Amino acid sequence: MSADKLQELLRELQQQGAVVTSDLRDALAVALGRLPLVSQREFDIQSEILQRTREKLARVEAQVESLEQALAEQEKRTPPPGD
Repeated sequence: MSADKLQELLRELQQQGAVVTSDLRDALAVALGRLPLVSQREFDIQSEILQRTREKLARVEAQVESLEQALAEQEKRTPPPGD
C-alpha cells in the first residue's frame, strides 16, 4: 500500500470519526435536554429546605413522644371510671 493510499485512508477515517463524534454530541445533547436537571443554586436551596424540614420533624417527633409519655403517666395515676 502506498503512502498516498495510507494518507487518503487516514483522512477518511478522521472524517468518519468527526461525523460519529458530531452525531454522539447531538445525541448526548438531546438526552441531557430530557433529563430533569436543576442548577447548583436550586439544588443547594432545596438541600437547605430539606435540612430545616428534617430538623423541624425531629423537634415535632420529640414533642409527640413527650406528650405520649405524659399521657401514659397520667393514665397510670388516674383510675378508670367505675372503679
